[in-house]
Amino acid sequence: MLKRIPKSDISIRPFKAYKEWNFSSGSTQIDVLEADENSSDLNFIPTGSLTGSTYPKNSIHGNIKSIFYNGQDDNPITRIGFKTNNYTIFTNAKERNLGSYAKIISIPNIYVGEGMKKNSVVVSDGGIIYVDDGFGNLRGSDVILRLDTMDFNSSFITYFNLENTLLTLTIVSIDVVNMEIIFNYNSINYTQKIIELDLQNNILEVDEMPFLDDVTGVFGNVFYNQGIIVFTKYPNTRLLNNWELSYKSTQTIYEHEYLLISNQDEFNVSTNPTAVVEIGKEIEFITGSDNKIYTVTTNPGVKYIRKKSTLENGNILDYRFTGSYSSSNSASYAGFEHYDLSSSIDTTGSFLTPMITTIGLYDDDCQLVAVAKLPQPIKSEYDIPINFIVRFDT
Repeated sequence: MLKRIPKSDISIRPFKAYKEWNFSSGSTQIDVLEADENSSDLNFIPTGSLTGSTYPKNSIHGNIKSIFYNGQDDNPITRIGFKTNNYTIFTNAKERNLGSYAKIISIPNIYVGEGMKKNSVVVSDGGIIYVDDGFGNLRGSDVILRLDTMDFNSSFITYFNLENTLLTLTIVSIDVVNMEIIFNYNSINYTQKIIELDLQNNILEVDEMPFLDDVTGVFGNVFYNQGIIVFTKYPNTRLLNNWELSYKSTQTIYEHEYLLISNQDEFNVSTNPTAVVEIGKEIEFITGSDNKIYTVTTNPGVKYIRKKSTLENGNILDYRFTGSYSSSNSASYAGFEHYDLSSSIDTTGSFLTPMITTIGLYDDDCQLVAVAKLPQPIKSEYDIPINFIVRFDT
């Protein structure tokens, strides 16, 4: 029993699925490459997916320069990588800068999928955390100042930087409501967002320190679709050893939903051959070329459910048969005309209408492509339609 599903009852919805990946300096799945414009030396790859191979550093530099740093960052036709000209966020999508030397993390497509999820890239290297800002830039993380002294009366802060050098910042103003601080360093005012202010433990965390060039600001770029991370600021001090990388890959998954409607007159006939009577079927026996006798149907005839019915000419056909309903005062019948009575008593489901347990989906060539199992059998009623919804992902 087959039925074509109308297109209006078919829904295919795409959604993004993400998988988190974690790699480190000893991972064999990804590669760290050097791009040096001034060196044609063949660089040996000791670890990674390209272990044992070599490449010219200047060739790598030329490739990334021509593809990603070609001055076409604002051309929507030729640019590669994420970029926006929306003026409200243009400061986050600055132009890309590439010097004569860079370091590259190259991730094979099998670990990237359709692209790396924006805002998911995190690189931990040498005590500094680098994160992507969602606009293709690799930035230093928030800066935690290890305060030595915070004197609001004299309006200055002293703290130790990463080199353990004591620096002094002059406080211009602190806005506790908007969590902003303005301080002066080398006669330049800097307005920074306060992430955390812990006076008890002498900790001040801000979003960025522009003058701390070695730990804040933009250090490179992330090209999400290609699975490439490029360090362009002080690259010779990056990815030396014991670094870690984490990100999420993207894959589009399609949810298929099919609405299957079994009307009152559909799929409610028992497949048990004893429930069906054939009228007018004609067969004959023929002898084949291999001298074997074969049965051939010359007239398929008509099949009826065993029940009592009145034909158009007024004749009555009575093909009822003994069923599960029985009483001492009536005959034991199981035709559709006894459905209301029999179905109310027959709790085992052995009445004429079948129990639906499995649904098969076929393509236009009648090839089975999907099978759905119902959690419990459903009786195909003769007086009400039954709706099924089948969902699966591809």
